[in-house]
Amino acid sequence: YAAMGAREYWLFDPTGDTYPHGTPQLQGLELAGGEYRPLESRLADGERMIRSEVLGLDVYVEGELLRFRNPATGKGVRHRPEIEAAAERAEAQARQEAAQRKTAEARAETAEARAKQEAAQRKTAEARAKQEAERAEKEAAQANREATARLAAEARIAELEAALQRSRVGHPP
Repeated sequence: YAAMGAREYWLFDPTGDTYPHGTPQLQGLELAGGEYRPLESRLADGERMIRSEVLGLDVYVEGELLRFRNPATGKGVRHRPEIEAAAERAEAQARQEAAQRKTAEARAETAEARAKQEAAQRKTAEARAKQEAERAEKEAAQANREATARLAAEARIAELEAALQRSRVGHPP
């Protein structure tokens, strides 16, 4: 690696079974003067970290995973499975939101159809009420004409009866 110019060399033992007992799970080496020398580890945020100048990241072990953290932001770099899981969660949420939106749209369409139906029923009821009002008005006018005719007929009968009465008084039977 030194002959190829690899500036850093890393050893990682995820299970702790590969190297002799007491050997750290993570070792970083840097090329200096044609030979590799160990990089110093330090404790940061409760984790033993080694700074990689080549990557510009802090490298540390979490369980059996090799993790990376941006020292400028303090944020970890996610692994591919984490990115894929996040993408799957985002897709599932998008599908759920799309289903909810579709359900809401269907409800809105149903409500709109119901409103149109109710408006049509209201219009029909209003037309029926108008017809009934016109019929009632005609019946009232007819009743008024009939009442007027009856009063006129009764007045005429009274006149005739009075005339008959007068004629009987002047002409006994």
